[in-house]
Amino acid sequence: MGQEIRRQLQEAAEKHQFTHLVRALPGSDELEGFVVEVTPSWTVIAECNRLALDGFVALRTRDIVKVRRRGSRDLMVRWLQQHGPWPPPGPRGALSHTGVRSLVESVSRHYHLIAVFEEDLDPDVVCIGAPARFGKKRLKLLEVNPKARWASAPTSFHYDDITRIDFGDRYNTILDALAGPPPR
Repeated sequence: MGQEIRRQLQEAAEKHQFTHLVRALPGSDELEGFVVEVTPSWTVIAECNRLALDGFVALRTRDIVKVRRRGSRDLMVRWLQQHGPWPPPGPRGALSHTGVRSLVESVSRHYHLIAVFEEDLDPDVVCIGAPARFGKKRLKLLEVNPKARWASAPTSFHYDDITRIDFGDRYNTILDALAGPPPR
């Protein structure tokens, strides 16, 4: 099944198909967007909300169990073809997919804030912040709260527990602008 899912994801990326993804993680969100990168470990989509592109989501490829591709007549595809950008662009800078640590490091070179999900542990919790330290087994993230205030100390996340990383979306961009640079 994994090979077939990856084949479907790759085809969706090559054909710029609007795609609905379902994951095996209980309580995880189903996501819609355009697949922009696929590796055996991670899949990156340009997420779509309310007829607009809204940042990127990196998902563990192994968690994806269903890929529903929509045709070129889909409303989102037609809108973007007429009003751009088309095809949907990928993230700024090259992403490394050799592991969670390298993925987070490469994302953080171009995006100040990231949203980290540990859906295996709790699908309802998301932590947003700036990577403060990339340890061998853990990421230290200095979190910023919804009022754009920085935490006093970083939170630790075990790389193996991270199931999803969001970046470059409107919410994180606004939060980043309001919070300013993290305290040193």
